[in-house]
Amino acid sequence: MKEDKVLREALEIFGKGYIEELGKQLKAEDKDASGNLLRSLDSRVIKTAMGTLYTIELKAADYLKYVDGGRRPERGYPPPIKEISKWMSIKGIPQEYLYPIRYSIWKKGIEPTNVIEKSLNAVLRGMKFRQLEEGATDWVDDMVGQLLFDLSKNKNKNITVKAK
Repeated sequence: MKEDKVLREALEIFGKGYIEELGKQLKAEDKDASGNLLRSLDSRVIKTAMGTLYTIELKAADYLKYVDGGRRPERGYPPPIKEISKWMSIKGIPQEYLYPIRYSIWKKGIEPTNVIEKSLNAVLRGMKFRQLEEGATDWVDDMVGQLLFDLSKNKNKNITVKAK
């Protein structure tokens, strides 16, 4: 259906804009030493199980949650040695500092960057959101037009609107 295509395209534009902005935020915070986090970012539009609604699925490496939300002091176990060692190699930090850095992260935690929220706010203020609004408006206009057309052809059609 044409209406679905318009809405889907608007959501795809929004998802791509969000991923682009998230990448900018990560770079601005200097939070992607290896490039793996940026390469893991992706979005796609999927229909819900009932096929009546769409959702935007955003994908990223699992550790984005730590980059975004930080790490509280002394929470659980100290952070993984392997991951810290990789990061140190990329940053050119001598491996002799591995255990002091690991201990410091465990004791002091890591400040959150809030890149997810910052990115969403930036996209909502920017052009990508206006494109989403225009696409959604076109979709609603097309749906209402189709319903009115159907009603004019078939007097027995019922329309039910449910508030959530």
